[in-house]
Amino acid sequence: SCYRAVYVPRLYHRSCGPKKSSTMDERNAACKRYKEYKCYTWTAGFFAACAGVAIIVCGVVIVKPVVETNSLEFKETTCTTTKGYLTGKSIGCSCGKNCNSEYPCLRILVSYVVDSTTHSGVLFDTEQRLNSDGHKSSEYQCATAPCARGRGDNYRSVVSFNKTHEEGETYKCLYNPAKNEQVLLKRLFTWDAMFHSMLWPCIFFFIFGAITVFLLIQCMKAGDAVSNAPIVTAPGAQPGHFLPPSGGQPGHFLPPGGTQPGQFQPPPPYPGGQAPYPQTLQMQPQPQDPYKTVYSDPINNKNNIGFTYN
Repeated sequence: SCYRAVYVPRLYHRSCGPKKSSTMDERNAACKRYKEYKCYTWTAGFFAACAGVAIIVCGVVIVKPVVETNSLEFKETTCTTTKGYLTGKSIGCSCGKNCNSEYPCLRILVSYVVDSTTHSGVLFDTEQRLNSDGHKSSEYQCATAPCARGRGDNYRSVVSFNKTHEEGETYKCLYNPAKNEQVLLKRLFTWDAMFHSMLWPCIFFFIFGAITVFLLIQCMKAGDAVSNAPIVTAPGAQPGHFLPPSGGQPGHFLPPGGTQPGQFQPPPPYPGGQAPYPQTLQMQPQPQDPYKTVYSDPINNKNNIGFTYN
């Protein structure tokens, strides 16, 4: 038969398990508030982290090229291609996860007129390309940088770009008044694009950051309320002890039927079992030499007792 016992577990910090409080509704409400605030804190923190990542990405992709090239100060003019040629260099690029490709480098020289003065420059399709290759040597100053998975596709894109802006073609472009040799085919980012790319992520970052701090404080308060909630146990029970169902003392087993509470009736011995240790052991005689007995000893065998053979 099995002995029944009820165990009253110890209380742990901020545990919302099945424990009895002064008012069960009050403790359940405190546990519910703690769980809700914890969930809201993680959610707000996630959005704040996303806003922080957006600030970094926009800063690297948009703000950095615009600021470093000063592309917002470029002025519009009309350019004419004077020369376009492949430098013979293949530029490696990343076309995605576990994807590497390359494209041929096309360098295009242009001329433009400002205040009746003709200037020469190197053409780049966007400020990102100017920021990446503008400071390099001439053989790495690429006008465009397609990066598809297939290298043949990249080569065809470069050839198509060269045909569109081949020698003698005239088109709108942007030049840098401070550095006449820097020419852009188009401005990729405007002032409004740069402003809004940083404004909204910053606003969301500060809003969700403040919400996260507020919810974290509320979550800590709710956790303290759960920890400080009083616990009421059954009469006569002590935390960490066994509580008998009826009539027994805490910390003892209550066997079923006929036995007084607090007493333990051991089960019957297992049939065929050995006696409990320790027990009295019989002394064994000292081993003797089988070749040296009383019959083989001429001194002790005075009557010549022994075996005889006919």
